[in-house]
Amino acid sequence: MSYLSKISLKPEIRQSSQLALLIADNQYGMHRLLWDLFPNRDGQTRDFLFREERDNEQGGQSAQPVYYLLSPELPQQDSPLFHVQSKSYEPQLKSGDRLQFRLRVNPVISRRIEGAKRSAVHDVVMDAQQRCLAQLCSAAGLPAGQSKADKLNALRTLPAGALQPVIQQCLPDSDAVTLSAALDWAVRQAQIEWLAGSRAERCGYTIDQPDALKISGYRWHSLPQKGRKAGFSALDYEGILTVTDPELFLKTLNQGIGKARAFGCGLMLVRPIR
Repeated sequence: MSYLSKISLKPEIRQSSQLALLIADNQYGMHRLLWDLFPNRDGQTRDFLFREERDNEQGGQSAQPVYYLLSPELPQQDSPLFHVQSKSYEPQLKSGDRLQFRLRVNPVISRRIEGAKRSAVHDVVMDAQQRCLAQLCSAAGLPAGQSKADKLNALRTLPAGALQPVIQQCLPDSDAVTLSAALDWAVRQAQIEWLAGSRAERCGYTIDQPDALKISGYRWHSLPQKGRKAGFSALDYEGILTVTDPELFLKTLNQGIGKARAFGCGLMLVRPIR
């Protein structure tokens, strides 16, 4: 059995705007504060998932952080910082169940480095843009260069009207006619594939109507405590899925999806379709 908890700042903490701001804007510190809700687990590996959302109050005048936390142990209920509401989490699943879901993930993929024995991790958005630009440059007979800027500059040397046929050749399923639209299409296809492709089978679900997925909130989160360039990207999905393997899917719910789970990614919130 697991526990799903809704955690919000206590009113006295909210009223101390400086403290509330420090808590809400620090992903690394937030993880440590949530870890303190399990005082008897010092030195053990993190085994909980959490997600931050914003609750609008006063008719939408303000947005307060609210955290959903899934853990195998009951978190401390008398925190000096948080109001904690917990309930047991034992979803009864069967094959064919259709569920609405919300999911925040760190969308990265691994690609083998040519001539090396290891793989490199790439952000799925940046990777899709680079691959799309390289494909367009190759089809147009242009030198691609190494960076995204190199490829963009090369494509911008094409005479007026020459880019659209190249886009149609490389992205025949797209209706894009501009470079910006082509990149947007390539990125969305990569984002859909990230969640609805082979990962879905490994995690015990299929995505209903992948093209109808709502995908938003892509942003970079810096982690200065871990290094000057440290951080992670995050992306939000909303949609409908069908459970194909209940045991595997329950394991997915409890263990999370993707990386950066220590920083608020990977927790899938689900509810039955009424």
